[in-house]
Amino acid sequence: MNVRGLVKVGIVLISFIVFFAAVKVQAGDEPLTNVIIAQPGHDDYGIPLYLADNLGYFKEQGLAIKFVNFKSSPLSVASLLAKEVQLCLTSYDQALKTYEKGKVLKIILTTTDSHPWCIIAQPEIKRPEDLKGKNLSAKMPGSGPRAFVSAVLLHYGINPEKDVTFVDLPGTAIIPAFTNHAIDATFGSGVHKAQMLNRGGHVLVDMNDPAQHMAVLGTDKYPLKVVLTTDEFATDNPEIMQKFTNAVAKAMKWESTHSSKEIAENVKSYFLGSIDEAIVDDVRKPFSHTGLVTASGHEAIVKQSISVGMIKESIPMDAVVDMSFMENSQKIMDQ
Repeated sequence: MNVRGLVKVGIVLISFIVFFAAVKVQAGDEPLTNVIIAQPGHDDYGIPLYLADNLGYFKEQGLAIKFVNFKSSPLSVASLLAKEVQLCLTSYDQALKTYEKGKVLKIILTTTDSHPWCIIAQPEIKRPEDLKGKNLSAKMPGSGPRAFVSAVLLHYGINPEKDVTFVDLPGTAIIPAFTNHAIDATFGSGVHKAQMLNRGGHVLVDMNDPAQHMAVLGTDKYPLKVVLTTDEFATDNPEIMQKFTNAVAKAMKWESTHSSKEIAENVKSYFLGSIDEAIVDDVRKPFSHTGLVTASGHEAIVKQSISVGMIKESIPMDAVVDMSFMENSQKIMDQ
């Protein structure tokens, strides 16, 4: 390993040591339990989790939360499987793909009831069919964004394997590539979507439009963004899981009764770019207020994952989903 690599590893180790030392802070008479959440960058659809953290709901439950960013969903899932983190905020299809490879991850909640993403294109591209022969970016192979863009292309009669060129880029490189016309279209939502529109892009296909959502995905339910844990961790730590979902359920209720301006104020420190009322207005449209995955939502994601080659065969819902903790949390909220 070179010097730069050693320094990078050292910085990561120091950050974890500092975090674990920080849990000495007391919540009443009990020490906080540390929980590390992997995420593929600062995620718009992590807002319910960020609210639970910033509003003190995790601390009320005796949890100290740390968010760790990765370049892509597959890398964040790899960290979860390596037991470097306890939870992972990512896309639903990652649980399916991992299960097919023989490793069980469990979805304990969803932050979205419907699919939240759109496709943003250069001004000269007027129709989805015009994407044929173009350069597209949708993060890395095997990621949720790649699966989404592939599904949209197939809907409009474009073969994602033959008719377009995917340019593999990490999230931070997509906006510069779009600005320099190195790519013709990409996916987006929230902060990323606003930044692309400010650079001359326009929305070509938008899942926040119910009609387009139904046309492309064949359903109005699509719990894209989920929190995963390993089956082993959930089994060995049911109290932590329950405390975690309790805090998120409370944050979801808070979100449903407060303005976009108030939400933006409470989560702005969790984003690299600015997040304002207008962005939150758009982002919160697909939010789940129960955190529960439905059978129809699971079936829709399985169907799409098979169609784009993410998985080969259907996977039963109970193999990758455990709603018991969130169901208990909802009962507590209803009391």
